[in-house]
Amino acid sequence: MERFIRPRWATPFEATKRAVGGVVLLPATSLLAPIPLSNIPRALLTGLIAFAYLQEDGLLLVAALAGSLVMLAVASVAAWEVLSATGWVPGLL
Repeated sequence: MERFIRPRWATPFEATKRAVGGVVLLPATSLLAPIPLSNIPRALLTGLIAFAYLQEDGLLLVAALAGSLVMLAVASVAAWEVLSATGWVPGLL
């Protein structure tokens, strides 16, 4: 990882502190789901966010945050479809 991660796209610490915290907190709550192997991508993205944040690599931070938001959207759609299958909410598809 040291070969690829380097300081680029310097981001102000105070501006990104709350955004990174929120993006890490939301997938962290979904890590409690007892679905086999569903936690690995989220944990890897959280690790990438940590590496990028510690090494001040803005490019990797943006990529990891985007990946984390995509994973969160996929999990939200899956949860919505499960709830729609039970009849609690209307279906998306």
